Amino acid sequence: MAGDIDTMTVNQLRGWLKDHGVTGTSGMRKEDLVKAAVKTMRSDQGTASPNIATGKKSTGATTSSAATHKTAGGTGKKTAHATAGPRTEAGSGRAAETAWESGNDDVIDLLLAHHEQIKQLFGQIARAQGEQKQAAWQQLKHLLVLHESIEQQLVHPLAARRVPDGEDVIESRLQEEQQATEDLSRLYEMGVDHPQFDDGLIELRDAVVEHAELEEDEEFGYLRENVPTEQLIGLAAAARAAERIANRPHADMPASGPQNGSPAAIADRVRDALRDAVK
Repeated sequence: MAGDIDTMTVNQLRGWLKDHGVTGTSGMRKEDLVKAAVKTMRSDQGTASPNIATGKKSTGATTSSAATHKTAGGTGKKTAHATAGPRTEAGSGRAAETAWESGNDDVIDLLLAHHEQIKQLFGQIARAQGEQKQAAWQQLKHLLVLHESIEQQLVHPLAARRVPDGEDVIESRLQEEQQATEDLSRLYEMGVDHPQFDDGLIELRDAVVEHAELEEDEEFGYLRENVPTEQLIGLAAAARAAERIANRPHADMPASGPQNGSPAAIADRVRDALRDAVK
């Protein structure tokens, strides 16, 4: 059966692994998928299904970080989050920085790292009080705007051209991002001390997590397999350069940093920086 695995396509391998309870495959290359499949077979001899060529897509990425969340329809589903190379530091307070530590990471690595950091920040805000809550909220606000701007200017246009039914897929992602931007701005206007802030934050968190899963499932894995690595690394370099530009002191931002501005002001700075970075 190992020989059969060697001849399977990437999507077939991901589907087979998902059927056998292995998540964490959307950012993996074929050789890693083959190794994971062989390891799974060895550890599950006698119970593996003979129908290995399922061809199904899988969501997310690490086998150890699966979680269940509530969907719009009120049902739970497994989610996992890809770790194709980004190095994060949970609880370090450097959520917006850790995705940029390696010049060899591609843009999918960076966005996957953002997804993990964003979830960490949602958790930090829920647990924090006072100045700590405000600081975590500022980080989250900045990171969400940075993340969406990178996707909208660098990644979504590429996916619209390369992913099957890409224009329809990306139109749905853009609508979700627009709603998230409106919700983020509403929370910014409220402030962390508003009595409705926490409930609004939970709604934003659920929508953002759902959105991230759809991106990982329908967009990121396909781009990783069908776009040259050098091109994806080049997009990551542009994203890193844009973040550095956007973080420079500027007259239209408070002295303590651009993360303290409104979501709209942060977005303008980041998008201008992205345009400069890709010239």
